[in-house]
Amino acid sequence: MRAAVYNRFWHSMGGGERHSGKLAEVLAADGWDVDLVGHTDVGRDELADHLGLDLSGVRLRVVPDRGEHDLQVLSEEYDLFVNATHMSRLAPRARHNVFLCYFPTPFDAGAEPWRQFLLRRVAPHVARDLPGRLAQGAGWYPPEGGLRRSWVWTQGDGVIPLPPGEQRRLSMAVGRPGGAPTTLRVLDENGVELGRVDVTAEFAGYDLDLGASTQGSELHLVSETFAPGADDPRELGVAVSRLRLRAGDAGAGWRWRLVDRFPWLTLDPTDLSFLDAYDCVLANSEYTRGWVRRLWRRDAAVLFPPIRVGELAPSPVRTKTIVTVGRFFRPGLGHAKRQLEMVRMFGDLARAGRLDGWTLHVVGGCEPSQLPYLEEVRAAAAGLPVEVHPNAPRATVGRLLDEASIFWSATGLGEDEAKAPWSMEHFGMTTVEAMAGGCVPVVIDRAGQREIVRDGVDGYRWSTPAELGERTERIAGDDALRARLAASAVERANAFSEEAFAKRWREIAADLGL
Repeated sequence: MRAAVYNRFWHSMGGGERHSGKLAEVLAADGWDVDLVGHTDVGRDELADHLGLDLSGVRLRVVPDRGEHDLQVLSEEYDLFVNATHMSRLAPRARHNVFLCYFPTPFDAGAEPWRQFLLRRVAPHVARDLPGRLAQGAGWYPPEGGLRRSWVWTQGDGVIPLPPGEQRRLSMAVGRPGGAPTTLRVLDENGVELGRVDVTAEFAGYDLDLGASTQGSELHLVSETFAPGADDPRELGVAVSRLRLRAGDAGAGWRWRLVDRFPWLTLDPTDLSFLDAYDCVLANSEYTRGWVRRLWRRDAAVLFPPIRVGELAPSPVRTKTIVTVGRFFRPGLGHAKRQLEMVRMFGDLARAGRLDGWTLHVVGGCEPSQLPYLEEVRAAAAGLPVEVHPNAPRATVGRLLDEASIFWSATGLGEDEAKAPWSMEHFGMTTVEAMAGGCVPVVIDRAGQREIVRDGVDGYRWSTPAELGERTERIAGDDALRARLAASAVERANAFSEEAFAKRWREIAADLGL
């Protein structure tokens, strides 16, 4: 029995990748022939080492990123296809298909209100049965572009399936932004050249009369390719925009003029038909499951992320430190960890003499684009007993979690859950890791944290900065309370262990008849 676990973001090696990678590990242990499918050769052993997984029983299958059509064809090779790609709308065709959902974030999340209104109220009517609209076959990359124009790159031979019809005329704009001029040849399915276009960096319109046909056929857009850069592994042919097939006067109406002006109106965020391909949706928490019901109108089975609780060894002697762990990025870019606010709240407590002798450690990965935000955090920490650890090695993170006394989390602070539920902590993997290390969690009383921390039993939850300060001060000043909560936290963390993960997956697999 063959299984594929597809994640287009293996290279990011984050929590979602560990979640899906562990599922591949368990499938292999259960006798499946497993492929990790992705588009970047990250190296199976490197991936396993970074994520702390045993992937010796699986293969890494790297395929070109040619869009959903090619992935649908590839999925037909498998008995089980697990799509673990965030915000994917792929409809696979395996014998059994499962969607591992970290959160059902709509693709228009964060868009301006006026654009959201148009996407949800106007786009469904504009995009539905648009006259002359053509799909891409094999040999294309996913769409890209901006607000005024979107385009799709060929891979040197882009296939366009053509329907039958009378007085057919192909219309498109062709360009090569970032590339040198080239010649595009338009061939029929037998290799006969039907037209030739000189393509420059700027988009230019091109029309080709195809005549009448009583049966479908194919066109091939053939050109030389170029590599866009060292950080982009694609081989690009030409960029095609505003592709359509005119049959008589079809397609000359107001809808096409609107789409030419606003190409994103062809995307319908209310179209959830891709979900019909899946036997089951897996949610990473009850919080996510609830929003799958609200946004996708589907139920889901909960498969909590696997936490390496056994690798953390709580130190019997705890330091007077508070630790918070999470990627550095400013609010507005997802479920921001709010490091800046936590540093400021700690500073208020320290200056008031409420946490004498205590230190805050702020730990997390930081991409180059977020260095300005990291500098804001460092500036707020200046003169305070605060240590900032960007891109700290795993050993440093483990040591801090094993030795610190308190763990803080503030993801979702200041956000409106009803308007932006994706800005909350969907589960809280680092919270569980901190608990397994013997830290007492003091976490925001929102979203996934509620499923992990039992208030007053394993730690505390808070809703306001004043509550955060009061509960932190209480734990810091009471050794017996801190010891009791820490012991309960370690025990609680076992509910989210790798063993619990494997057991739960096997229950789900049995329900699916796998």
